[in-house]
Amino acid sequence: MILRRIFHSLKARMPLPIQFLLEVLGYWRRLCKYNASRNTDRDMQKMQYTLLRENHIIEKGMSIRETHHAFGQAKVAALIKRLRKYQRLYGQTDRAFLYYPISTIKAYIDYQHNDNVEIPDIEHSFTLLCEEAGFSPKDIVLSAGIKNGSARYLQEQAKSNFKDLLYSRHSIRYFQDTLPSRALIDDALLLASRTPSACNRQAWHTHIYFGNDSHEILRMQDGCKGFYNDIHCCIVVTADMKGFLGHEPFQCYVDGGLYAQNLINALHYVGLGSIPLSCGFMNDKLQKIQNCFGIPENEVMILIIGVGVMCADMKIAISTRKPITQTNKYH
Repeated sequence: MILRRIFHSLKARMPLPIQFLLEVLGYWRRLCKYNASRNTDRDMQKMQYTLLRENHIIEKGMSIRETHHAFGQAKVAALIKRLRKYQRLYGQTDRAFLYYPISTIKAYIDYQHNDNVEIPDIEHSFTLLCEEAGFSPKDIVLSAGIKNGSARYLQEQAKSNFKDLLYSRHSIRYFQDTLPSRALIDDALLLASRTPSACNRQAWHTHIYFGNDSHEILRMQDGCKGFYNDIHCCIVVTADMKGFLGHEPFQCYVDGGLYAQNLINALHYVGLGSIPLSCGFMNDKLQKIQNCFGIPENEVMILIIGVGVMCADMKIAISTRKPITQTNKYH
């Protein structure tokens, strides 16, 4: 404890570039230890997070405008294989985790049956998974996969009250060909400007693109294969590194993330559909996007938000949420 206090006292007197280097090394150490790409299946939580990611890929595939005939079979087969491994490794510790992805796979099988696609190998593997996990397929009733959505209903709910706004917001993966009006986008930007920021510095920025520019950014983002051409407007949310001091090197991500979430809710409130798309990439990819689309180097990319005019009726991924007892802890 004494040595630690001495170290922090010395660190505070070091030149700022050296302090930043120590911060980078500290973050590097944690990345090496906790990043989910390392020793993934040796850690139950890492395995759960990555399984949820793979599960959402299946939901996402069912929620785009035009799915390929018999799509996703290789991904579903791989997901079932990993879920069976999870059951062997951690089923005795947290078997309930399996219920959501098993429900999604059941929804996928039903989806393919409705499209007159026969998938006997997947159905057999699914039956084995259920048997091993102790679930009866006919008793799986959790809402998962996709549901039908009405633009009118979602817009009415968004205007009702805050609770209805949150529960009615969904990621939308295809839109009308009509571009969203700048007036509506401006309304949403004005609402999002009410976001709290550290010492009211308001260091967030947005870069708004339409048409082919939107398609190209989303193609480079690479998280919306199969539907990026259906999103005709996107908003890149950034935060300016110039707005923060030496003792807060990561504050730009906090402020930018708060703003991005408020903007997503504001877009829903004004009646537009949206989908948040990650910017959590390696530096070379981020720099390539920024260089191609005129985003200054001093701004860090926080999120890309696809925006559009919702179709009258849509397919929407359900994206079941965890119980709050699993994600929150009173101290």
